[in-house]
Amino acid sequence: MRISERLKLVCEQNNWKIKDFAEISGLPYRTMQGYINGEREPNAEGMSAIAKAGINLNWLVSGNGEMFITFSSELAEQEKQLLTQFRQCNSLGKKAIKLNLSAISQDADFIE
Repeated sequence: MRISERLKLVCEQNNWKIKDFAEISGLPYRTMQGYINGEREPNAEGMSAIAKAGINLNWLVSGNGEMFITFSSELAEQEKQLLTQFRQCNSLGKKAIKLNLSAISQDADFIE
């Protein structure tokens, strides 16, 4: 099975149109259309964008493994401790943490 056929399966599985898949992955519509129609193969940038949509690249290329990336829902012990400490903070403390995280990650949308 070719990559284009697997991308079609992804769309069918998620009930996505090409436009939906393009928006979720951040790829231009025409690029995604070319991948799905088999007009061209995804380059490294395309593969990265497809992975951001939750697609397992090993499955996409080889057919091995699961179609979608599964993320562990179990938190590491350090993450649990950080979450517990965050929850114990007052609103000012939480805001300070969010500001610092935002500065570190350069993600201004994180701040409420």
